[in-house]
Amino acid sequence: MEDNIYKTNVEMKPKRSFSRGFRFLLRLGIFLTGCMSLSAVCFVGWGISDRIWQEIGACQFGRMLVLYGCIVCCFVFLVKIEINKTIFSRLLVRCIRIIGGIVTAASVVLPRLSGYKDSGFTIMSYGSFTLIDGWILMIGVLLLIFAGIIKEGFSMQNELDEVL
Repeated sequence: MEDNIYKTNVEMKPKRSFSRGFRFLLRLGIFLTGCMSLSAVCFVGWGISDRIWQEIGACQFGRMLVLYGCIVCCFVFLVKIEINKTIFSRLLVRCIRIIGGIVTAASVVLPRLSGYKDSGFTIMSYGSFTLIDGWILMIGVLLLIFAGIIKEGFSMQNELDEVL
């Protein structure tokens, strides 16, 4: 029997790692959004039980709920990025869609709450009635568009990973 003269050269893919600057920013983002998420839970709990919206106004309370909801979603996907060491994931797409949905819904709900002040860009307003706040709607729609772009990038990354 002849000796096997063919040698295979198997190269292992190097483990993905982020640059030191990005790792620092990612961990700082996780720390800050984690602290804000903790304060969000306290704010919502105490705010509802103490009826804080009567003091600061229902619209301001609603804006803070929207902001805290977005920050909690950001905290979740930043932690996911740190754990998996990949930036694009289904969770990232879902979180950005959730944030876009929250902001888009807020553009319709916030103008109906007491204490709402006109932003200057409204859709269908008559007197003190405003159907949709245009600035908030624009931000929500842009976030939903970015979620679609990130979803396509994630799909391309998966196809490339399957080929390689």
